[in-house]
Amino acid sequence: MDIAPLKEALGDETFAELETHINDLTGQRDQARNESIAGRKGLKQQVATLEAAQTSLLERLGVDSVDDIEELPDVAGMAEAGKQYEAKLKRMERQLNEATTAKDAIEGKYKDSRRDSLVNRALSQHDFVAQDMVAGFINSSLTWEGEELLFKAEDGNLVSVTDGVAGIAKSRPELLKPTSAGGAGVRSSNARGAASQLTMTRADFEAMPPEKQMEAAKDGVVLN
Repeated sequence: MDIAPLKEALGDETFAELETHINDLTGQRDQARNESIAGRKGLKQQVATLEAAQTSLLERLGVDSVDDIEELPDVAGMAEAGKQYEAKLKRMERQLNEATTAKDAIEGKYKDSRRDSLVNRALSQHDFVAQDMVAGFINSSLTWEGEELLFKAEDGNLVSVTDGVAGIAKSRPELLKPTSAGGAGVRSSNARGAASQLTMTRADFEAMPPEKQMEAAKDGVVLN
């Protein structure tokens, strides 16, 4: 992902920190993915081997399941052997699930970082009155298509995050800061004092439908 265009807007120090953070996450993601793939292949092979051994054991004993072994006479420890196979099989399945969970956690962290970077980059190209509100609306309209993050426009089409934000700025100019005092796009609601502004929690804002989020953003809602 190319974040070079953000350098001028963020400054050298902040840009360097962001670039280092993204590179670290990418490295963690790739390492976890490779380790997880190799680990899962090994675990799946071991599970398959144990399942085959268990099936062979049950066939030799003439029973349908491990539970039925308890009904058999304890000949040379066969019942105990069956229990050991079952315990080992469950342990391998648990390890496989843990490896999958760890991989998903790294993938989620990496995607969150990419999302924040793309949204901040797109927002930096426009001067919104309530940037946090617009960012919240944008995040609620994003969807992953494989490795690509896209914005769902009002017509239902999926576009890039940059194009999505540009579309909002074009269709809702009242969300942009006025270019001059008393110029076009100035709303009386933006002139209200801080004491009269609507406030709400971020959780309440994110729970609102997208159209309500946009209305709240126009009215200069403040998140607390």
